[in-house]
Amino acid sequence: MSNPNKTRLNEALQQLSYGFYVVATRADGEELATRSEDWVSAGTVSWAMQTSFQPPLITIAIQKDSDLNETIQKSQVFSLTILGKDERDLIERFANNSDVDYSGNTVNGISYKEGTTGAPILDCGVATLDCRLHDALTTDGDHLLFVGYVEDVIVNDGEPITERDTRFEYAGTSARS
Repeated sequence: MSNPNKTRLNEALQQLSYGFYVVATRADGEELATRSEDWVSAGTVSWAMQTSFQPPLITIAIQKDSDLNETIQKSQVFSLTILGKDERDLIERFANNSDVDYSGNTVNGISYKEGTTGAPILDCGVATLDCRLHDALTTDGDHLLFVGYVEDVIVNDGEPITERDTRFEYAGTSARS
């Protein structure tokens, strides 16, 4: 397989359209290798898509070296919240570590409740998909692909924010924003 010109590849990959989402998951402490307490993990992602009509499946790409990776693999559940145009600040707020208040049921200042699958459902976004892990695909790259079966959905008002609505980029040949 030949290597395409990096500049042209970068230009082409940036033409794909991306949104901004928050993936959230929760696992019991005894299931996790790196911590002993219950754990809620949430983070901003850009790579998400519908991958089947029947059954209803979505696929998300998660960095291999992230808390989200371990927690999704252990819990086997996750939620995908589609951020709205008026929620631009949440992109950066969830791009770093999760600040969880377990007694107040908040993560990064956003309240959450337990969904049908047990995954945290954040009180934000134009829609949230509550998913049970259907499959996980390992690649040679720096991200894993998680395929989720959509068990429940919440729909709110608003329009989704896309990469073109922001100055943020998470596409091309290297991560940057």
